Amino acid sequence: MNKDKITLLLATVVTLALGPGAGHLVIKEWKKAIFLITLALVLFLILASTFVSSVGQETLEAVATFQNIEQFKNIYAKFQEDNPNTMLLFNIFFAVLWAYSIVDLFMIAKAKGVFLKKEQ
Repeated sequence: MNKDKITLLLATVVTLALGPGAGHLVIKEWKKAIFLITLALVLFLILASTFVSSVGQETLEAVATFQNIEQFKNIYAKFQEDNPNTMLLFNIFFAVLWAYSIVDLFMIAKAKGVFLKKEQ
């Protein structure tokens, strides 16, 4: 396996482990990495703001000390039950973003001719 294929494999594993855009950092695609990471963060911020507006700031302050993590888990589980459409949309958008990030790594590798190089 040549160096380019190993780098592609590493970038794919990093993306799978850390999220969209992380593998683009490995292959030094800085603009795409920043774009994909920003999109993922925006999705999480939208979910977080929906969560906070749904459960209320006081509820979060009550468990903010993390002394009662079970209470937070229960609050989040109730949020998921009460907002199935929000959770479905978040999961779909995040999965699509993550999948696109992995596919894009392979498209970049193909454009660079990584798959055409002969083994040495």
